[in-house]
Amino acid sequence: MNLLDDPWIPVQIDGSRTEVSGRDAILRATEIPQLIVDVPTMLPVLLRQFLLPLMLDALGVPRSAGEWKRWMRAFTDGSVLWSDERLTVERRVRDEWATAQRERLLRYFAERRGSFELFHSERPFAQVAGLRTASGDTKSTSLLIPSIASGNNVPLFSSRTGDDPLPLRPAEAARWLLHAQCWDTAAIKSGAVGDPQVKAGKTTGNPTGPLGQLGMTLPVGRTLAETLVLNVPVIHDGLSEKDVPQWRRDPWTPVWRSSQAKGLVELLTWQSRRIRLHTTDTDAGVRVTSVVLAAGDRLEPTPSFEPHTVWNVDPKPKKGAPPLRPRRHASGRAAWRGLDGLLALGEGGAKVQTSRQLEVLAEVLDEDYPLQVVTVGVEYGNQSAVVENVIADAIPLPVAALRNVTVRDAVIRIADQADQLARAANLLSADLRRAAGSEPLPWDKGQRPGDRLLHALDAATRRLLGKLQVRSDADAVEAVCAAWEQVAWRAAFDVVEPLLRDASPRQFVGVTDTHNGKDLTHCSPRAELSFRARVGQTLPLAAVALRRVEPQP
Repeated sequence: MNLLDDPWIPVQIDGSRTEVSGRDAILRATEIPQLIVDVPTMLPVLLRQFLLPLMLDALGVPRSAGEWKRWMRAFTDGSVLWSDERLTVERRVRDEWATAQRERLLRYFAERRGSFELFHSERPFAQVAGLRTASGDTKSTSLLIPSIASGNNVPLFSSRTGDDPLPLRPAEAARWLLHAQCWDTAAIKSGAVGDPQVKAGKTTGNPTGPLGQLGMTLPVGRTLAETLVLNVPVIHDGLSEKDVPQWRRDPWTPVWRSSQAKGLVELLTWQSRRIRLHTTDTDAGVRVTSVVLAAGDRLEPTPSFEPHTVWNVDPKPKKGAPPLRPRRHASGRAAWRGLDGLLALGEGGAKVQTSRQLEVLAEVLDEDYPLQVVTVGVEYGNQSAVVENVIADAIPLPVAALRNVTVRDAVIRIADQADQLARAANLLSADLRRAAGSEPLPWDKGQRPGDRLLHALDAATRRLLGKLQVRSDADAVEAVCAAWEQVAWRAAFDVVEPLLRDASPRQFVGVTDTHNGKDLTHCSPRAELSFRARVGQTLPLAAVALRRVEPQP
């Protein structure tokens, strides 16, 4: 199994799912609309651990914004970089550049082919040859797959136990091998022979894989080719000789260390675990049937040049603490509700800053480019030793919102309005419960009307973001925002109507209690009036439009 030559990367071509080799994934990138992954966490794995560093190591990085645009045009204009077809005279200059890049890739593939053997006896890809525990025990390949029960990680509805055999095709094993390097759970790992830090056959204090410590934010284009270029540094001083991918390092050993990444390529291919796949010959062919998974390198801390996360900014960090910390995604929160972070371009005094890659893309992309942003994260539980939830979403992100203050303020305001409407619906529910003589629901208990309202607003908000990708002038922004507010107004009252309709006569009369020496009556009419006032304050454009069409007394 050679990852350059043999099919293992799942893609969509001509509307059908298939697997292609690493070589074809790069050379045919303009033909591939997208990667097809079984779990959302696999998308950043294939991009970061293989495709992107492969391209960077072979071609280097653009030295200017102009050169980056040349890369993007070559990918966008259709098979310029990778096609063998003759190109028109008008594109001769670009063709010469593209041909040179293609030749560099083919030369790299030929020179480095031996580094991509998955089961090589001396330097297996992303593994340690001969890795073993003192007892010689191995574990089921389910250890590599978070959705399957293994050890302490026992998903609620898993139909397997950790000891059940799970033979994997080499292509599947390659994907889950890299997935473990990125997202593996923390806590105790098997102690490997040759690791001087093993105690009682184990290593403790292992953090999660490096992506598990981030809220992944990936820019995505219309094809795999565009996605790759969107994740290439726009302006870079060049890769240092020490900044190399894991497949160009000396053969890995059981010895691990805590250190910082020397550069972007090493960061992308960081080896957070020491792993060895074990195979068995079966009637169906070679299958990976067991694995040794031990402690790997610890990344301390997440470097500031990490391109794929939003940052929390601490202007006055404590001694020894970094001023920037990765911001993780929140469970149950749609990506558009975090637009304040995605669009925070590092203005002075800001408490959040967008990802490095989105920040630089704002300067070079055309305003009408249909940029998509994919967000992926993992919630761990019980000392990060188990996976509790995977968070994933994708939204259109208007490039104008990254450059145009008017558009940026508008989309951030809409996300804030949605949160305020949800809060108003929850306050109405709390007031109605008080009117019945009950206590409001705790914030983390039960189903709240605000959550239903946010769900109702989801489709309209995504449509709005899509419209702003093609129209970003002031009149269009105002018209789109006004239309969204009217949709939000209707949605808010549709969600709370059942609460008001089902209010009992007791709730209409209400309950009076004393607070700070004053009598206060809680009743359904007062609750409705308060809700209407909050909605009117939150949606001023819709309120004005409604007053225009309502008959005047």
